[in-house]
Amino acid sequence: MQNVASHASMSMKIKKALTFRASSIGDCLMAKYLLENIHAQFPVARLGIVVGSRGAMIRDLFVAYPWLEVIEANRRNFKSLFYLWKNFHRSDLVVTQYAGKPGGRFSFGSKLFARILAKRGGLIGFTDASGLNGMLYDALLPHSLSDAPAALEREALRAAGIPVMYEYPTIQCGSISNVPGKFGLVSGSFIVAHLFAGNKMRGLHPDKKRKLLVALTEKLPHTRLVISGGAADKEEAMHIAQNIEATVIAGEATLQEMMNLIAQSRAVVSVDTGMAHITAQLGKPLVVMRSCVGANWWLPEQYGKDARITVFSRDDICALGHDYSGYAKCLGAIDMDDVAKRAKEEFPIV
Repeated sequence: MQNVASHASMSMKIKKALTFRASSIGDCLMAKYLLENIHAQFPVARLGIVVGSRGAMIRDLFVAYPWLEVIEANRRNFKSLFYLWKNFHRSDLVVTQYAGKPGGRFSFGSKLFARILAKRGGLIGFTDASGLNGMLYDALLPHSLSDAPAALEREALRAAGIPVMYEYPTIQCGSISNVPGKFGLVSGSFIVAHLFAGNKMRGLHPDKKRKLLVALTEKLPHTRLVISGGAADKEEAMHIAQNIEATVIAGEATLQEMMNLIAQSRAVVSVDTGMAHITAQLGKPLVVMRSCVGANWWLPEQYGKDARITVFSRDDICALGHDYSGYAKCLGAIDMDDVAKRAKEEFPIV
């Protein structure tokens, strides 16, 4: 095994490459960033992202990238594992994901299958809490939660001897005609408010969401607010939008429709979720409220110091560690009036 002190650039020619990722939008956006740098150097290579679930959603995310294959495979579906082995056995490069939490580790099953698929010399991973990594990897790179994920992807590319052609991650959405019109909106005249996270520990209390919507309405009186979210968020979205001039589309838009709406919006106000990262990668102005968990995703090394992103956080609330028992206290401590004021400054009425 090669470690950070001794590993040499692999400088390999790639015909097939894979990366194993958690089944979330943010993690898969990073996978695409890794693979598009490989695609730029080896345009005919077969390139894939392996996820354990939500494959249809991830495929929808990457509609604009026909060269990118998304493979949903897990031990409950032997056929999917056989497909993966048949099509990607002896891959020239396989990269596994870094751990996302203190003391965490990426799935050992995924690591083991990555080892089976990769040619000798072609498996790259990151240090984590597992004591078995030394038995699996050809190059093991250092990782800490103070590293921006995009910077880690660039390190993996350098370890493989592949030039970093794209300095920061970006994304394109598939072309869909008149998505704003479908929801009664006019392109360039609305702001998207995405206030729902996948779980409470990363999310805002409904009262805080309501307070932010009221403040945004007061600060941006001539701008239409569009409240987005998933199907499970629709009831709450309707509740927090009561008596507010807003268009609630939670549960109504597909992922590609949401990407098109973001691309045609004036800007986005969001909690730290996949939609926020899509916004950043589309290059749209963004005000994001993040918890103390995942702070490294918003470092300048992630999207560049000139990115049109304003970050609100209250890490001081979690000086003794994040409280996972309910809604994120560090998010709840953010002043919603301050967020709305900054939105008015960043998204002036034209």
